[in-house]
Amino acid sequence: MIDNLQLLYGITSVFFAIIAITTIIGSIIYTTKKRGIAGFLMIIGSVVNLFVIIAHPILSALANTAELEQDLFLLINYSITVANCIFSIIFVIGFLLAIIKLKKDS
Repeated sequence: MIDNLQLLYGITSVFFAIIAITTIIGSIIYTTKKRGIAGFLMIIGSVVNLFVIIAHPILSALANTAELEQDLFLLINYSITVANCIFSIIFVIGFLLAIIKLKKDS
């Protein structure tokens, strides 16, 4: 049962990584066409999101092989989640600034 859950977790992580890479590409395309802080914020937020997506399975694998204490594992996982939340907010701020800029241009 555990092996099936780990496989499912790995597959969903790959899907999330594809979504994050697509978001990074879209942010880069936007930034090359419309220079400004909005694109920069979107790139930073989406790149950190990709790093978090990569870090979660690695952290889980390390926790299983290194037999980390549960409290340490939860603290590291919580820290990564908080960082992801902060950079997701940064992405959203950049996205909203981009929408406002596009609306003013049209």
